[in-house]
Amino acid sequence: MNSSLAVRLLFLGCGMWGVANGLTAVSRGSRLGVRMGVRGVSVLQQSAASTEAAAEESMEKKKKVLTRRILSGVQPTGSLHLGNYLGAIRQWVEFQDTGKFGAALEEEEEEQDNVEVVNENLFCVVDLHAITMPHDPKELEESTLASAALYIAAGIDPEKSKVFVQSHVPAHSELAWLLNCATPMNWLERMIQFKDKAKKQGTDSVGVGLFTYPVLMAADILLYQADRVPVGEDQRQHLELARDVVRRFNDQYCKGNPYKKRCKKS
Repeated sequence: MNSSLAVRLLFLGCGMWGVANGLTAVSRGSRLGVRMGVRGVSVLQQSAASTEAAAEESMEKKKKVLTRRILSGVQPTGSLHLGNYLGAIRQWVEFQDTGKFGAALEEEEEEQDNVEVVNENLFCVVDLHAITMPHDPKELEESTLASAALYIAAGIDPEKSKVFVQSHVPAHSELAWLLNCATPMNWLERMIQFKDKAKKQGTDSVGVGLFTYPVLMAADILLYQADRVPVGEDQRQHLELARDVVRRFNDQYCKGNPYKKRCKKS
């Protein structure tokens, strides 16, 4: 083999080696590019997921909390009869478990976006209302505790609702006195329930407590800022009086109060 042919074969071998290395480099480069592309897609997916999570978290943070508070009570009788259960306590249990009253499902406001509704249930034994009529103090004390126990036995869950005795919260009688000072007597004289009981028992045996009974009821409602107060038909007039007392009190002592505008609109 002459020298020129040897040189040519050497160059040809080097060229083939270079092509092979080049193809290997291209293959590695393409695999590296694919890997980097996959990683890029993964990074984009993670970024999108984190963005969505942040958006959801932001939406949750922006949610407004709407508190709906229910307050109701029954005078202590020592035993709950069928009328108490069907008329009052069954509705309490229903609201406690569902947040709605069966008779007013269609009237419930529609759920709004970004609004979290929180229900607060307050059920009390209204023993201060019970002493407006002749009673035995010892029997009243026993029946008060028995009524609170019967609330729980009838389905009121202490984990979901607050059960308490009215006289154990001094603010009830304190606020009632303040509202008494702002309530005109002729408003109370129009109360049908007082007229009926005074007519049956005679004015000599009826105490002033029965006369101001509706004002104490208004104090019960206002003390807890309740916006749902289930009552019987015989208490409707007292509930309307509570509204009037609030308007009068705000007009006399709460100039510029935000509730004043709401009262004028209604």
